[in-house]
Amino acid sequence: MYNAPMPEGATIPFIWKTIGLRRPDKALAPLAPYAEYLLLERGYSPRGVRRYLQDLAFWFRFLEAESLPPGPEAVRALLLRERWAPRRVQGFLAALRSYYRYLKEVKGEAKEDPTEGIGRPKAGRRLPFYPNPEELRRFLKALEEEKEARLLTALARFLYGTGLRISEALALQGKNLVLEGNHPVAVRVVGKGNKERLVPLSKTAQAVLLELGSPRGNVNIFTFEGGKRKGRTPSARWVEAKFREAALRAGLDPRRFTPHKLRHAYATLLVEAGVELDAVKDLLGHESIATTQIYLHASRERLKEAASRLPEL
Repeated sequence: MYNAPMPEGATIPFIWKTIGLRRPDKALAPLAPYAEYLLLERGYSPRGVRRYLQDLAFWFRFLEAESLPPGPEAVRALLLRERWAPRRVQGFLAALRSYYRYLKEVKGEAKEDPTEGIGRPKAGRRLPFYPNPEELRRFLKALEEEKEARLLTALARFLYGTGLRISEALALQGKNLVLEGNHPVAVRVVGKGNKERLVPLSKTAQAVLLELGSPRGNVNIFTFEGGKRKGRTPSARWVEAKFREAALRAGLDPRRFTPHKLRHAYATLLVEAGVELDAVKDLLGHESIATTQIYLHASRERLKEAASRLPEL
């Protein structure tokens, strides 16, 4: 039977809370130090850390159930059994590589990477699909029926108006605002890899901050306004769930109304407006221009679809 190394000392409850796992699986308990490493030293998003840990827990359960040692043969056996799509395989292999690299390079343990020699399937690139302005209006109207309507509509408009990741938006505090007079004009954002970037605010994003009343210092911008949770920042999972409920009520495809799809809408509309890819890359906080180019392709596909509707003569 194979077990993950136990952490030094007790697990850290706030780590689980941060990544949205209030009652972690028993197989995840030993991974608290690794989760902390990903969050604090590597600058991973809570959602990314949660996904890695869930893949690792799945891996440990498989090894125990099959009485296999960790290695390439075990990886191949798991992939053969699961028959995942290429993109899912890529994510799983990335989680394993990251963890065993951590054990070897950070913890100094003699652990070999079990994905060594395993081929990475080509998943191709999916063009982002995003809501149009009319759909967004219906979505916002549905959000107004929620108990925390002011917070949720403000978040949706702000994500659409800045292209921030949901984790980046929820982490914003008064000290991150750049003001001209008392008017917010930009935000300093700490994104992936703990890298800071300056994001100028669109008129939509500025209006949101003016309506909320910009906080000062270490006070978070997006917080609950009443009840027992007053002053607390919502979790990304809570926001995602509320967005999904609103989309369904409005008769919309909930897959098109996640916080990340609002980021897609921001990026694609900028490209369609003629903004250079280098500028869009910097606004989104992408490491590589290749990641940003997908929005150029999406824009071209949309134009191609529009042109195809011209009646033939």
